[in-house]
Amino acid sequence: MKGFLGTGATFYADINLVVQIAMGIALLVGRQLAKKKNFQAHKICQSSVMLLNLLMIFLIMVPSFYKQVQPQIPAGLKDAYYLSAFLHAALGTLAEVLGLYIVLVAATNLLPAKLKFDRYRPWMLTELTLWWLVILFGLGTYYFWYIRTAPVKQPVIIAPNYKPADAKVTVKISNFQFEPKELTIKVGTTVEWTDESGRHTVEADDNSFKSEVLQAGGKFEQKFDTPGSVPYFCGLHGDKGGKMMSGVIKVEP
Repeated sequence: MKGFLGTGATFYADINLVVQIAMGIALLVGRQLAKKKNFQAHKICQSSVMLLNLLMIFLIMVPSFYKQVQPQIPAGLKDAYYLSAFLHAALGTLAEVLGLYIVLVAATNLLPAKLKFDRYRPWMLTELTLWWLVILFGLGTYYFWYIRTAPVKQPVIIAPNYKPADAKVTVKISNFQFEPKELTIKVGTTVEWTDESGRHTVEADDNSFKSEVLQAGGKFEQKFDTPGSVPYFCGLHGDKGGKMMSGVIKVEP
């Protein structure tokens, strides 16, 4: 599903970015409430942010991390694309754990006395600073994943205009979609997928072919010698059965 910020990101990535920035602003508002000694409103504000972030972590961030980043650890950490996401996840986990600990101390009686603290200000300030550091790393991750593009775009052959004599046609990978999504070719034609932005794979539903993880400027080729319909997908952003980022190659005799 396409995003709404005009960057080529997915809908969920855009939602997550907006919500994270909004929560950072909410924490700043909470700090001002504490300065004005409106501690009840401050408690509600901070607790709500921590619980909302916990929901965002399990619904959006954890699934994305384990599908796209975890398989690339540790070798992929040499690449800013994966390193920024890894650091964002590590710092984000620390910020969430610290935030929940502060909430438990300030808003509940669940912790024993030896685990509590009395000086709230330094703890709150540390959490606020850490949270905005996480947001900065999140912005960096968003840039590397969804904004930075290939320095040189590859030419695209529009599938409907192919000729029987053509040996190769091109499918463009950009904005989390294959263009064209459906491609009709003749037997013996080679399809070349060209990645224009982000990290993607090209994988057949029937496991007949599978590319490595492509990055901006990368290419993958597959020749089709048998008539039929061959559905495929991006292993990072789609799934078998035409789910999300997927496409189909129709091979005619």
